[in-house]
Amino acid sequence: MDLTGQPPPPASAAALPLAGVRVVEVALGVSAVGAGLAASLPGMLLRDLGADVVRVQSRRPSTPCLDAGVEFARVWNRGKQLLDLDDDESAETITALAKDADVLILSGDEDRIERRGLRYHDLAQQNPRLILVRIRPSRNALGPVDDLELLVHARAGLLSQIRAHQPGAPAFGDLAIASAGAGLSAAVGALALLYQREATGAGGWAETSLYDGLTAMLPMIIGKVERHSPTTTLLWKNQGPSESLAYRCADGGYVQLWFGAKGAFESFLEHIGDPPSVQGYNAELMSDAMAVRGERWATMFATRDRDWWVKDLAGQKFRCEPVWRPGEALGDPHVRQIGLSRDVDDPERGPITILGQPLTVTATSTVTATGSVAGTSSGADCPPPQPGARLLEGVRVLDLSAYLAGPVTPLILAELGADVVKVEPPTGDVHRHMEPMFAAGQRSKRALALDLKSPDAKPVLAALYRWADVVHHNSRVGLAEKLGYDEPAVRAANPAAVYSFASGFGEHGPRATLPANDQLMQALAGVEAGQGGDGQPPTYLVWGAIDTASGWLAACGVLAGLYARRCGGGGQSVSASLLGAALTLKSGAFLTADGPVSGPLLDAGQTGYGTAYRIYQGADGAWFALAVPDKQAWRGLRSVVGLAALPDSPPSLRTDRGAPQPEELLLEAAFRTQPAAAWVAQLRAVGVPAEPVAEPDREGFASGFVDDPVNRQLGRVVSYQWGDRGLTEQPCFPPRLGPAPQPRPRPGIPGLGEHTADVLTELGLNTGHGLNTGHGLNTGL
Repeated sequence: MDLTGQPPPPASAAALPLAGVRVVEVALGVSAVGAGLAASLPGMLLRDLGADVVRVQSRRPSTPCLDAGVEFARVWNRGKQLLDLDDDESAETITALAKDADVLILSGDEDRIERRGLRYHDLAQQNPRLILVRIRPSRNALGPVDDLELLVHARAGLLSQIRAHQPGAPAFGDLAIASAGAGLSAAVGALALLYQREATGAGGWAETSLYDGLTAMLPMIIGKVERHSPTTTLLWKNQGPSESLAYRCADGGYVQLWFGAKGAFESFLEHIGDPPSVQGYNAELMSDAMAVRGERWATMFATRDRDWWVKDLAGQKFRCEPVWRPGEALGDPHVRQIGLSRDVDDPERGPITILGQPLTVTATSTVTATGSVAGTSSGADCPPPQPGARLLEGVRVLDLSAYLAGPVTPLILAELGADVVKVEPPTGDVHRHMEPMFAAGQRSKRALALDLKSPDAKPVLAALYRWADVVHHNSRVGLAEKLGYDEPAVRAANPAAVYSFASGFGEHGPRATLPANDQLMQALAGVEAGQGGDGQPPTYLVWGAIDTASGWLAACGVLAGLYARRCGGGGQSVSASLLGAALTLKSGAFLTADGPVSGPLLDAGQTGYGTAYRIYQGADGAWFALAVPDKQAWRGLRSVVGLAALPDSPPSLRTDRGAPQPEELLLEAAFRTQPAAAWVAQLRAVGVPAEPVAEPDREGFASGFVDDPVNRQLGRVVSYQWGDRGLTEQPCFPPRLGPAPQPRPRPGIPGLGEHTADVLTELGLNTGHGLNTGHGLNTGL
């Protein structure tokens, strides 16, 4: 493998896994700022995988005022056929398009969708093969909530889970986590149902929401245990480490450090001449010791420019990356070289640089004239699901991944019904000691303990390759070759496998071999800078959202690979990366000759994007979220607050640095005259979207989800016993699927090596085959 060379050339359109698939993506009255990724990301991903995508959207003036001056659609809708329709003509057009569509994705409120006859039952009568994916309005036990990212954040309590610059105050969430989660889970639903339809001939439906999407992206911080450990206390009770390891340099730029690799912390201390650690990195991170060091380091980094530090600290065990604004990474040479950015000619902007393709799926094995795959022992197809079976029943997944990003992909497949065997060393997965991260990705799997460095591992791995339909890992580039689970080794045993590699910086290019993690990617993609606000230090989100997004992306790739294989396409190779996932979450940003165009800018106080989309404080000190999507809502707001100085139309959101908008200051003063709840009631009464900002602690944030009766009724919560932690509750991964009821997956987190003996027996292997279970294997007995 040439780690410094270019990636393989892109496959032709005919060879892409979704070639010939027709997708209709509908977004009626949906704000790009408020829910854009939910309504645009599914079509983006399916388009990149080869589908023909028609997008139906509301014609102006139905477009929400929130989106004035926001240019996300230049990236999100590129390559789609666009139909701008009036609301009164949209239903007839969508119904006609649905007759010949394979996938119909519907976003919008019920007045624009269900009440206009756009329901699965009706549409499936004219097209029984139709797959309908509904991004449904959000609700929980408190009732429905408008599909605007800010309001969902406020309802869920997410704004209290961000370390604000103003202590004790909530912070507006700049990262569109709920929209991204809804979009990714919608894509997973569409692809899983395409795979099923190829065997049954019948379509189906999937549904998710922004509220579902939020929990889909945050499994690392939403969890409840009967008995806490130090690590569950750190993330499921408290808000993670206090020291973010981001430091301001002499030129005003910031750098982000990371010490996750073995010996990295010690190496950094030696490099800068700081006193050695007695407790060790993890212990210092969970105490005040790291914060004390951080004060010294802040003084040190302030002595030189950012570029000097990045160069000086390069090539070490520890990592140092620049903290960039959204869009800046698109100009990075490595990002360009591996195809994560590309230059296009925009009809209005001229030459711009946008996100490339964060997920690729390519056919790799030879298909015979009869459609079978040459040389396979596991078969090129999985049997169709039986009545009452789960959707991926019969699909077998070999999980060789670790940390958080890698295991999320097989977890999604397990929740859809696949049989997942998780392989970990006899000493345990590296994250078994970090229980919230381990729990976030390891549910519903079988556990096999195997020392991959032992000679005993070779026959077991070969048997597992023959057994598996999917082989997935997220190892550092080059490690799979050393340990024998690289793609050529797998294909030698099973040419028909779907081989999935979720790397850090991508599989090629000058940075391919560097270690990567969620925090570094937040720095590079602009997540930290965006959340920090105008002119303020970056803010690290201790959520694992980049890791989780990477897992969802790879799951989309695996499902597309399974679909292509079932269609006779042979073995498939799936490639995703942490870097690609991070850039996807900020994919509305792009580069021009004048610099990045990033979209709305969070203010220095971390309250919001401007007058019409932010949080305000009432007279009682409580906060509420205000979202004014259109002129009608603005008129309602003016009637409630009674301020003659407010203009007739809402001001556009802030996209450039500067002072607060005059209208913001007027409303701030007005809203301090009554309690927040009183304002919410008055605003809602005249149709203005508003939501009290819930401010729970971390335990309350998780409990607010898992204890919600509507969430339990809808199957959003899974409960099981987990060793010393006792009763454990977490969110299930969406989407919900139909029309046939989907049985629940097997709950629980397996113990180390718990299923080793069972798996070996199924593979026809035992000690009689020369395996030394005392060295290479752990039977769990």
